[in-house]
Amino acid sequence: MGIIKATVGAAGGVLGDQWLEMYECDSIPQGTLIQRGHPRVNPARSSNTHATDGLISDGSIILVNEGQCAFVVESGKVVACFDRPGENVFHSNRSPSIFSGRGLKGLGESVIERIGFGGDVCVRQIVLYLNTKELLNIPFHVTCPIQVSDQNTGFSMDAQAIISGLFSMRIANPKIFFERVCRGVNQTASLSQISPQLQAEFAQAAAEGIAILTAGGVSPSELPGRTTDLCDAIQSAMTQKWIDLRGFAVSSVAIGSIRVSEGDRQIVRDLGRDKMLRDPVMAAATLVGAQAAATETAARNTAGAPVTSFGFAAPSPAPAQGSKLWCCSCGKWCSTPFCDQCGAKRPE
Repeated sequence: MGIIKATVGAAGGVLGDQWLEMYECDSIPQGTLIQRGHPRVNPARSSNTHATDGLISDGSIILVNEGQCAFVVESGKVVACFDRPGENVFHSNRSPSIFSGRGLKGLGESVIERIGFGGDVCVRQIVLYLNTKELLNIPFHVTCPIQVSDQNTGFSMDAQAIISGLFSMRIANPKIFFERVCRGVNQTASLSQISPQLQAEFAQAAAEGIAILTAGGVSPSELPGRTTDLCDAIQSAMTQKWIDLRGFAVSSVAIGSIRVSEGDRQIVRDLGRDKMLRDPVMAAATLVGAQAAATETAARNTAGAPVTSFGFAAPSPAPAQGSKLWCCSCGKWCSTPFCDQCGAKRPE
């Protein structure tokens, strides 16, 4: 009875799989790398209601849209790749069809093969669609050490550069990408699953680019003006590396901000000020400015004793004769019984 049941099941399955199918995939969302395709079925009109799930009939159509690349995976192995937009015909000896133009050839072998597996198929085929459009708005944030030096004074210090921005990438070699990154996927794969690795490698390339710029004599204040050079260096380095390693390339790099930590910036400012004061003329000008500021401060002093331009307290002026003022031991002239400044009592 088992042989008869397997024979009937195998024959019925082969006949049910004779209809050709058209596989398609809707627009792949941004951030999705791979999405599984499905056969187009119209329940109201289609007679293809007994097809075996996971089996593609010989001569079926694989529909590929712009920005997509279709892979036919058979039992874990890529057997066909379609990167040309439009209708692509898939041929397979595992599921022959009388509508593929080959007639009855291979139908008997297919039935016998299924009988050996109890009336069921021994192969699994799926269609996976790869997103070849540009993947946008991938963020990165880098904190890397840089060397700050002054060739005139010989001063050198390590500072922290903070870089943040966005980059985009595209899949340039779908076959390498699928085999090395997405092998084993049978439904969907998103960019978020590999973004930590990508961001870490991108941050390393950005740190190397910053090190090259600063080693060439670029000061931290000049880094924002060299973002174009930095972007070109990162894009060139990462594109070649990622194409060879994973099949995708960096399309563009946009640096939102590049700066040095506040503590390091203060050290650099102090260094610049000290360098300026090494010039006798600039030092003298700075001293004159400081004395002018002290004189202005003294002119606004209404509470205490006047301060001279040399930083010494000037004695209070003596009152006119005939007045009832008295001079306290602190130097303050008062008209009340007690000193307004130190509180001492007026002598008798």
